[in-house]
This record gives sequence, C-alpha cells and structure tokens, in this order.
Amino acid sequence: MARELTIMLGVLAEKRRSVSKWAKEYWIPVGVTPASGNFSAGDELLRDDTMTRYFMGVHNLTCHAADTEAYVHNFNSQTPALFVILRRSEDDTHPLPWFVHSVTASPYLAQDYDDSAEDIVERVAMPPEIAGAIMDFVDRYHKEEVFKKRRRDKLYTDAHKFGQEPIFLHRERPAGGKYDG
Repeated sequence: MARELTIMLGVLAEKRRSVSKWAKEYWIPVGVTPASGNFSAGDELLRDDTMTRYFMGVHNLTCHAADTEAYVHNFNSQTPALFVILRRSEDDTHPLPWFVHSVTASPYLAQDYDDSAEDIVERVAMPPEIAGAIMDFVDRYHKEEVFKKRRRDKLYTDAHKFGQEPIFLHRERPAGGKYDG
C-alpha cells in the first residue's frame, strides 16, 4: 500500500492593481478547486477594475506518511489551510508571469519556501472534501511520538583529561618560585 496521498487540484490566483508607487501590480493565490478539464493555465475567469482572476493550472497535492505531524499541526490551527507556492517564470513556457510551483498541506514546508523571499507563498482555504481525504490519511498513518528529554552526561570537572594535569598546574613559576596571586 502506498504511503502517500495525491490529489489533483486546480489553482486560482489574482493579479491585483497595487496602491503602492513602487509596483503597478501584485499576484496572490486565492483558492484551489478539484481539478477540472474545462480550463487551461492562463485562462481568465473574472475581471473588474482592480483585479483579474486566473486559472493557474492543475497541480498535484501530495501528502507523505512521514509528514503527518505537520498535517496534524495544520488541522490543530484555527482554520486548516493549503499553502500555494507561486514562482516567477524565467522562461516563456508559461502563459503567465507566475506559475504554480507547489501546493502543500504542511505549514513546515510552506515556511521553508517562505524563507527564500523569491516565491509567493499564500495560505488558502482547504475545501472540505480535500480536508476529509487528508484527515483520513493522517488517521491511517500518524503515530504520536512521546517526547523524551535526553539526560546530559555527567561532567566531572576534576577529572584529568587525556592523561594530563589540569591547566592551572602547568603554569611556570615566576623567578622567585612563588606566585604573587
């Protein structure tokens, strides 16, 4: 039995007009839907004076049995979410300037992507049918690990290390044979 779950999703993002003088627009992921063959990447879904919503394409959400602790953390938050990572298109293979690099249910992995400052990482609502599938997966594979505090090794400061005397006994005596200390 495979120890991973893969769900195909469609990703939605908006290009919004910026109010800043430093940028004319910005992109933000706004949602996911079950994958549909009706749209292709770059299709415009909605437009008004301040934004345009695009279908960014289809992407797989893959959950791994080794990452169930992260999914539990996500479900224990006030509102469980998926995290969409958009990356700038360096070549002209994508119809939009940004493409879906990853979709994850792990807040830990999302944090790793967010640390780079190169990608757009956004938390989006998790549809109920996807939440149910991930919860079933977590129920099947998650094993709670009890935290065990490690004990320190006893440190004997009086012990002679490597067969030598303590360093303060190695000081050379002054000319008179006595220390001034």
